[in-house]
Amino acid sequence: MANDHGFIDADQHYQVPGKPGHFVAGDIVRPHLLTTAIGQASVAVESIDHYFKHEDLHKRPKVDKHRFSLLNKLREQGLEPIPFSEDVTDELRGTSSGKWAVHNYEDRSAFEIIPSDKLFLGHFPFTPRLKREEDVPDSEQVLGHFQERMKGLSEEQAIEEADRCMSCGMCFECDNCVIYCPQDAIFRVKKDEATMGRYVDTDYAKCVGCHICADVCPTGYIDMAMGE
Repeated sequence: MANDHGFIDADQHYQVPGKPGHFVAGDIVRPHLLTTAIGQASVAVESIDHYFKHEDLHKRPKVDKHRFSLLNKLREQGLEPIPFSEDVTDELRGTSSGKWAVHNYEDRSAFEIIPSDKLFLGHFPFTPRLKREEDVPDSEQVLGHFQERMKGLSEEQAIEEADRCMSCGMCFECDNCVIYCPQDAIFRVKKDEATMGRYVDTDYAKCVGCHICADVCPTGYIDMAMGE
């Protein structure tokens, strides 16, 4: 199956042309970055799933982006919204409880970078960055030098560096909004109804729009959406 370059050809679904059921990804297709291989594998997994379900492999978009879909996640958890019908509700202008609507979720990552002034920086004391060391050969060593130039972090250092992340725009379940809401309008979602992006919910019959939840949110996750 190798081509003239010693690799394996793959179509846009990472299926081997002329070999139904054979999928490839990574350096065997084209040596590239680790993230490229991960992206190829993600597409291949979807293709394999369609293949085993005897479904057609749909045409992929020109710009192939893999982004989190809350609706797909809700389906995975068995929490897909029920069909909407005017016969079952009078809340046609909005709802905080209707099972036919998705509550407390907005994918802001597609169009917004959370700036530092949206973060509650009092939660994040300065922690210096752990930089990797470099092993740069001199003119006498460079010929025949095949050692890694950038030295990797140890497991402990990698964990310490990852702990510097401030989760900008993401909820890390600190409960500040639940604790400080003066109206008790914010509450934790029941465990059997929770999924990504749905750790807390809001009772809009109690909410008075005081902004306290947004002010005490460490990560800028809460957006009052007041046209600011």
